[in-house]
Amino acid sequence: MDADPDYHIPPAAREELEKIIQADLEHATVSSASVHVDDVGRIIIEELVLLLPDGRMASASPFSAPPDSAEDMRLDIYDDHLPGGHGWREATVDDDYAEELADAVEGAGL
Repeated sequence: MDADPDYHIPPAAREELEKIIQADLEHATVSSASVHVDDVGRIIIEELVLLLPDGRMASASPFSAPPDSAEDMRLDIYDDHLPGGHGWREATVDDDYAEELADAVEGAGL
């Protein structure tokens, strides 16, 4: 979207729109997700599509990325409220899916 230098949304309207958009995102459900686990256990989100309350679908992208491109994202975990938590951190298989990893390795006979 190219900005029109003669078009400006008034600050009060922007604040109201931010509340509406925030509510849409907070009430959205995940419609689809695609993830990749690399060989050292990093979790990469390849796609995360949200279904908004009105039926539209949305996906977050870096601001500088063209609308038709996809950018890989990192999965972050907030665990400050849990024993031993550290706030926001990058999610890893070792830290966040250790039991599932052990089951997957055992199930695969590795």
